[in-house]
Amino acid sequence: MRVQIWHSPGMDEWRWSLYTRRYAPKGDYHQETGSRKEIRDAMNDVATTIEHLLDQKEKTCELEGINI
Repeated sequence: MRVQIWHSPGMDEWRWSLYTRRYAPKGDYHQETGSRKEIRDAMNDVATTIEHLLDQKEKTCELEGINI
C-alpha cells in the first residue's frame, strides 16, 4: 500500500492518494484520493479509508475461505 500526502499551496489544501494491490476489494488494483483544509482531517480520512479496505478484504476472504 502506498500513501502520499502533500500540501497544495495554490488551493491551500492537504491532498492525499492511496494505492494498493494487496487490499484491493476486488483483488486487482485500487486507488483512492482526497483533500482537506486541515492536515488532521486529511490524516483521519486516510485512516478511515484504510480501515474500510481492511474490513472489505477480511469479509471477502472469509467468504472465500482464505486467511490473510
